[in-house]
Amino acid sequence: MAYKVDMRDIHFNLFEMLGVETLSDFERFKDFGPDDYKMILSEAEKLAVNVIAPTLSITDKDGARFVDGKVVVPEAVREAFHTFNEGGWGAMAAPPEYGGQGLPACISMAVGDILTAANTGFGAYQGLTSASANLIATEGSEYLRETFCEKMFAGQWGGCMVLTEAQAGSAVGDIKTTARRDGDTYLLTGNKIFISGGDHDLTENIIHVLLARLEGAPPGVKGLSLFAAPKYLVNPDGTLGAFNHIQATGVEEKMGMHASATCSVSYGEDGPCRAWIIGEENQGIQVMFKLMNHARLGVGLQGMSQAAAAYQLALDYARERIQGVRIEDMKDPNAPRVPIVEHPDIRRMLMNQKAIVEGTRCLVYTCAFWLDRVRNTRDEEERKRLNNLVELLTPVCKAYSTEMGFKSTCDALQVHGGYGYCEEYGVSVLVRDAKIGTIYEGTTGIQALDLLGRKVAMRSGALFMNFVELLTDFAAKHRDHPALGRHVAWLDEAKDTLAQTTMNLGARAMGGTPGNALLYATPYLFMFGHVACSYFLLHQAMVAFDKLQQLYAEAGAQDEAGKKEILARHPDAKYYFNKVQTAKFFVTNILPGVYGIAKSVESDDTSPIEALF
Repeated sequence: MAYKVDMRDIHFNLFEMLGVETLSDFERFKDFGPDDYKMILSEAEKLAVNVIAPTLSITDKDGARFVDGKVVVPEAVREAFHTFNEGGWGAMAAPPEYGGQGLPACISMAVGDILTAANTGFGAYQGLTSASANLIATEGSEYLRETFCEKMFAGQWGGCMVLTEAQAGSAVGDIKTTARRDGDTYLLTGNKIFISGGDHDLTENIIHVLLARLEGAPPGVKGLSLFAAPKYLVNPDGTLGAFNHIQATGVEEKMGMHASATCSVSYGEDGPCRAWIIGEENQGIQVMFKLMNHARLGVGLQGMSQAAAAYQLALDYARERIQGVRIEDMKDPNAPRVPIVEHPDIRRMLMNQKAIVEGTRCLVYTCAFWLDRVRNTRDEEERKRLNNLVELLTPVCKAYSTEMGFKSTCDALQVHGGYGYCEEYGVSVLVRDAKIGTIYEGTTGIQALDLLGRKVAMRSGALFMNFVELLTDFAAKHRDHPALGRHVAWLDEAKDTLAQTTMNLGARAMGGTPGNALLYATPYLFMFGHVACSYFLLHQAMVAFDKLQQLYAEAGAQDEAGKKEILARHPDAKYYFNKVQTAKFFVTNILPGVYGIAKSVESDDTSPIEALF
């Protein structure tokens, strides 16, 4: 099956839902308009379909390898990587002073949506490089910015984010890699594992952005500092110098994402490994979080994009696969056989996928759009309000989008039946590739702790209250909507349940049993995601409903027969109609999960803590 992208939904989110053209009011984006954005998206689709997607099945079978002490990527990756960087795709949202195009984050996010699932392992190389370069551009010294950024954004040099050690996965404070001052620089010693893009032969140099502990630094995360260490030192004239004793020691054999080289790496084992500090000593975790938050939105996008690709495969298969008869004809042995898309349970699974994809797409795109406004508006009140919303929703974007996205890819495989379990149909690789999104850049449990343990209480609850106010205002405005009023009311009730559960867990934590409260952190995150995506889908449905009524009016369709005729022949009418149905499905089938979670929290059951494992 061919890789497909739902460009109609991408355009709807950007131009009809968010109004991305309003960003041109800012000086930074004044030279861009809707036609520019649409041209970029169109070219991204061509790149994804014609260049990147054909590499997926190849690299799934023949991935990155460790040969004679070197990391070797498949030739298909090398060719696509060259085409990708020749087009400047890695520098889209980068600052113009570093050779970037300075495009809005939401356009970069949409391009990522198009490109990512074409081959997620391939996308990891430049994705992590751009994220590392962005951190250096905002937090690094002038020397680091001028030496590394432009070549990283251009794809001439690679970049990677380096945290994990054998004894320190999510427990970052247990990192043992050390840094010793040596004049204006530092010498590193240690070993890291699970480093995506930690070594490869795609680029002539790789910049490692890593956490290490200075000699004499405090224990835990408070003693960590952040450093930039190039695989090869850079001469004053910008040419490559001596090897910096950063050595890959192996490549992990993974469940999926085989195109991506996930390496174990040693620093300074056979000679001095020189590094430059980013930010201040012992402030590494604070600086690294800026990169991690950028990466977490990107991983949320990854989960959504993979679910979207799997949904397109399932939809095409369901339309083409002839099996069984319509439920009404089950007693007639001579009834004609029909495509499985006619069967109710298949339609349920397809609608579940559609709702998850479109809800999480709007969630991720909106956060990126809000970030564009946060970084450019002069309205301090708007900046504060939108920044609060983005901070609050970042762990939801990452964890909810990847968890629900993985489940959605599993639904896509289920639609295929036995054929889905076979590699040739293309959905199994998406299932395998999607799972890692729930694990790296902070597991779902870590994101849940961030949401419940930090974000909802930050700034005296201001972040959470901004979100509640957003939903309350929406419900007040649309409660009497002719088609969606009762669904809006259900969202309002669920929002109140979320608020009550938040207070319940907060009181429990303050009452001296934080462990008991955090036992429910992950269910709480799902609860939050259900409410957030219900809001975004209903917001979309309001826009789509008005557009649909306008099409009916223009065509003079006043009765049901006339409206059905418009839906049958007008693609936009069909799209808007389905938008409304998708929101209804999510609110009536997924949102009610909020009440089951609330009941679990109210029970105050602590059996997992009390059990004797």
